[in-house]
Amino acid sequence: MSSLDTSSIFRPIAIGAETIPNRIIMGSMHLGLEGLPQTADRMVAFYGRRFDGGVGLITTGGISVNAEGKGSNIFFDFQKEEDCKELEKTASALKSKGIFCAQLFHAGRYAYHRELVAPSPLRAPINRFIPKELSTDEAWRTIRDFGSSALRAKQVGFRAVEVMGSEGYLVNQFFSDVTNKRSDEFGGSPENRRRFAIEVMKEVRRQVGPGYPVIVRMSGIDLIPGNPSFEEVIALANELKAAGADALNIGIGWHESRIPTISQLVPRGAWAKIAGKIKAAVPGIPIIASNRINMPETIIQVLSAGEADIVSMARPFLADADIVNKIQSNQTERVNTCVACNQACLDHTFKEEMVSCLVNPSANRELEWTNLPKAKKQRVVVVGSGPGGMEAARVSALRGHEVILLEATEKLGGQLNLAAAIPGKFEFFETIRYFKNELPRLGVDIRFNTKADLALLDSLQPDAVIFATGVLPRNLNLPGLDKKPHASYVEFLNGSFKAGSKVAIIGGGGIGVDVAHKLTEEKDPDIPSYFHRYNVNSYTEAKIQPETATRKVSILRRNGKVGAGLGATTSWALLQELQSKGVDFLSSLTYKEVTDKGLVIETKKEGDKTLECDSIILCAGQISDKSLYETYLTKRAKTPSYLIGGAKDASGIDAKRAMLEGYLAAVSIGSEQN
Repeated sequence: MSSLDTSSIFRPIAIGAETIPNRIIMGSMHLGLEGLPQTADRMVAFYGRRFDGGVGLITTGGISVNAEGKGSNIFFDFQKEEDCKELEKTASALKSKGIFCAQLFHAGRYAYHRELVAPSPLRAPINRFIPKELSTDEAWRTIRDFGSSALRAKQVGFRAVEVMGSEGYLVNQFFSDVTNKRSDEFGGSPENRRRFAIEVMKEVRRQVGPGYPVIVRMSGIDLIPGNPSFEEVIALANELKAAGADALNIGIGWHESRIPTISQLVPRGAWAKIAGKIKAAVPGIPIIASNRINMPETIIQVLSAGEADIVSMARPFLADADIVNKIQSNQTERVNTCVACNQACLDHTFKEEMVSCLVNPSANRELEWTNLPKAKKQRVVVVGSGPGGMEAARVSALRGHEVILLEATEKLGGQLNLAAAIPGKFEFFETIRYFKNELPRLGVDIRFNTKADLALLDSLQPDAVIFATGVLPRNLNLPGLDKKPHASYVEFLNGSFKAGSKVAIIGGGGIGVDVAHKLTEEKDPDIPSYFHRYNVNSYTEAKIQPETATRKVSILRRNGKVGAGLGATTSWALLQELQSKGVDFLSSLTYKEVTDKGLVIETKKEGDKTLECDSIILCAGQISDKSLYETYLTKRAKTPSYLIGGAKDASGIDAKRAMLEGYLAAVSIGSEQN
């Protein structure tokens, strides 16, 4: 059992007239439930599960204050009565569980529709639409819309509101000289640029009255060259406090910023340093820190260092609804940790898909999956302990089955162990730690160093078998390959192959990019090195700084862009880091041969070309390892069998899909109509 001193977490704190029982809140996160059947019921199931897990205050995803402020056409709008009915149903059902807080939202130039508006008619780099400039009268009308939406939130049953004034949305756009080129009372001087945010706060307070909790999510640092200075940010914070804000939630970065803020590349707790600076300069109001806080130790560190009064986490509550209760009951080893991959949450949001979680496929599916159907006890054998196999074993055991997990090596995790060797991806070790504790607790019989075959499976007399046997690296027949030291990505990542100083990576997909990252950076970044790399301490000129890597690395891809297929919200940051370290990206080519000088390739522009290298790492794809499944399916057809994860589809090593398929396979056992 854990022995952390959690006293800094479990102390009540007041926000307005409400009191939160502990120092952890759930931050705003768009769920993508709007427009789905039973929207309100789904929201009640999702948020209710998190309240039951111990969190005292939860903020919704953004709810627009008017039609033009919607982030996209699937956002709720406080001006629409049918939306308010759904929100009232949700808020009423949750009112007794905790403080349900509505986020008052206006996307400004980030809105993905043609009716978007902004302080100035400047197109955002991440949007194809050019916004219409708000007139002075329209700016004042928008301020009134914030106030009337706050009142509507109160009327439909929300116990608090949060003004979204961060992440590059409308309120933030008015504050920044980068996006505000106005010459009226809302532009020009720093005082005028602060006016919109202050008037919004005043109008919200006027409408909801004293005591009703109003949080402002303000930007602590925009991470855009030329953004407001720290002194301007402190002036805004003081004026928001004077205008009636009950707490300041410190947001970090804009969506168009070229500085990672919530991905695995960011050290845990890094951005709480900004919140801490604001807390020191603006006493007398609760300060909330957020971004890349996912572990109990980090929460304690932030609170104990006085960097914040409250910690806000969003995605960690996707990964584990019970994180607060687990911390309070001294079971931190059982926390299913958010790994900051963005694959099922933020990536889904930007594709207007329902949000879920790679390490917790049941997230946002609570209405259907909260109560796992208990099954008549059967013996379930799971072959392979990668992410899909571990999840299949866990869910099978939860349903009451006898579960035997066969693993050919001496440890759990499969490909997660390789992924965790990449700098910045150490979080996957937390996923392995979670299952390492959870599976024995559920009575799963884990058998290491056990290679499954038909005879072994027969001897176990299973009622069902789940094959999670994963993938094997694809071999490449390249003339002369033996003339240079070479290895598969598996051999490099597991440490059995040592690369030289000039490395050619054959294959430019996700694995090739990860291998290049490890070749150019041997260790996980810490906060000082991260802030140095991105020049964060300059405050107004944050951007990546070029570095000289110890190795010369080239990534080669036959067709398409290097890194294509990686997550949209994370790939740019990783590719940017590689470019800053001088990694060469080569594509549209043919591999010819390896000579004593290096790798010979043919390109359309240059013809044959020799790429000097002293070692080669093969990342040329994978093949499914499913021979045992095919044998079993043929010879033991009467026993239900399931193929999941990479063994089912090797087109990409996709832990998100593997875990979802593992969950679904486990739910199916005992539910078939034989």
